[in-house]
Amino acid sequence: MPKVKKKPAGNAKRAGRKRSGVRPPLFAALSSFWARFSRASIAALVVVGLAGLALLWSGGYVGLMGERASRAAGAGAVAAGFEIRRITVKGLAQTSEDELIGAVGPVIGSSLLHLDLHAARARVEEIGWVRSAAVSRLLPNTLHVSVREREPAAVWQLSGALHLIDENGAVIRPVGAYEYANLPLIVGAGAPGAASGVLAALREEPALWGRASALIRVSERRWNLRTKAGVDIKFPELGYRQAIADLARLHDELRLLDEPLEYIDLRNPENLVYRRKGEPGDRELQDAAPAGKSAGGI
Repeated sequence: MPKVKKKPAGNAKRAGRKRSGVRPPLFAALSSFWARFSRASIAALVVVGLAGLALLWSGGYVGLMGERASRAAGAGAVAAGFEIRRITVKGLAQTSEDELIGAVGPVIGSSLLHLDLHAARARVEEIGWVRSAAVSRLLPNTLHVSVREREPAAVWQLSGALHLIDENGAVIRPVGAYEYANLPLIVGAGAPGAASGVLAALREEPALWGRASALIRVSERRWNLRTKAGVDIKFPELGYRQAIADLARLHDELRLLDEPLEYIDLRNPENLVYRRKGEPGDRELQDAAPAGKSAGGI
């Protein structure tokens, strides 16, 4: 039987170290140092990079580079044929075309692809007559602007100055004393913003709307309506829509507004009163509330 040779003990230990994967102490120390050095270096580079970006940003260099890139892209679009050569408009009745184009800005000759449509629309909607606007591109070289204009509803008087307003109380433009004389006059601080509801209610009753001369805001709480015949109609703070409807019905039944009246007081729905011109006391309008039922005589 052949003799088995024994391996040297040193070789067995080295083989054991290889199989177990244990690194020599010096190699492990170098690896740990390199890992710490790499992490520190990366962190330092990130900090330096961020600091550099902050410096460029604060100095305006980033914005300047962006502007240059944008100008270069715009010039490229113009060279490719996407140059604004004309502006078309739609929906103009009161707004002048020159005013609208002036609001869009000096865009002729610039890139159609790089125009800020939202900013252009916002500038157009700053025109008093314009209620809403849409700005769109018609490739390759046309900018189209479509507007919806406001409908005049009343003239607002404040501190002697007159302004035309729409049904929502938005100021359209200043007006002269004899302009839009067919529209009711609204008087009082804060009146335009509060007038939309009462104006809409009056428009629903042609007999009242056609007689309206002025709406006067009282203590910033409620409204008085002055007719063209000089009758003051006092509406309640709450429930003025119902009061307007009741008044319209009373006029249909009794021709109330054709009478020589001084005022009609509708502030108390349970006790509607009026006064004739030249008479010392008030009279009550009996049974005024139920629709379709004959009211008491005057």
